[in-house]
Amino acid sequence: MAILGRDGGIGYTIKNLFSRPGKMIVEILEGKRRKYVSPFPTLFLALTLYVLIFTATGTKNIEIDNLPEDLDTELTVKVGDKTTEINNNSTAAKEMLQKGAQLVVDGYHFYLNHYTLCYMLTLPLFVIAARKCYGKENRKRYNRAEYIVAIVYAMVILVLYRCVINLIYPISHHFYGTMAFYEPVAIIIALTACFRKMMGFSTAKTVWRSILTVALYYILLGAIVTICAVAIVFFLYFKYLK
Repeated sequence: MAILGRDGGIGYTIKNLFSRPGKMIVEILEGKRRKYVSPFPTLFLALTLYVLIFTATGTKNIEIDNLPEDLDTELTVKVGDKTTEINNNSTAAKEMLQKGAQLVVDGYHFYLNHYTLCYMLTLPLFVIAARKCYGKENRKRYNRAEYIVAIVYAMVILVLYRCVINLIYPISHHFYGTMAFYEPVAIIIALTACFRKMMGFSTAKTVWRSILTVALYYILLGAIVTICAVAIVFFLYFKYLK
């Protein structure tokens, strides 16, 4: 198969992914996949392009200022009916606050610079959300691996979208920020394009189910982040204040 051939290869796959994604995915699921590059190699190539553009355009330099060393606030910790006030000037409390807040800043900084990787790492959450939101009947028709095919191709569309807006970054930081803000809309459009024909829904119904899928994805992600945050708080508390 020629990589850039008109009748097969990555060029043919990308062309069909943007012109008729639903039909392409249905053909792949029916076994007519010889002309197409498989989803994960396509995603790998898209990510390679993304990293090159990401590095070349300077968007990798998005920074968040570190927290100030002096935090002049007070914590109030309630234990039963008693209230103990801990002044941040105490070394242990101050260090705990700085460590915890810096972890939040570092985590957010990592997300800003590697959100595409974050999507890849949380792919199972997309599968769970999609199988739940696209209906019980479709869960019987398609297994998890077949859902993954559609979701990975949707991720390819999203990565290529990120490539385009990263090219805008050197021209207009403001427009880049606006386009990045609407990324959830891009996810919904990508999921709708990839799942509509596969699910056999109308466009409106697929859009609605895709919105539910993205919402459930962020709920699941938020639950995991909250659990991790609580675990970090307990760890810092027992390390610095116990």
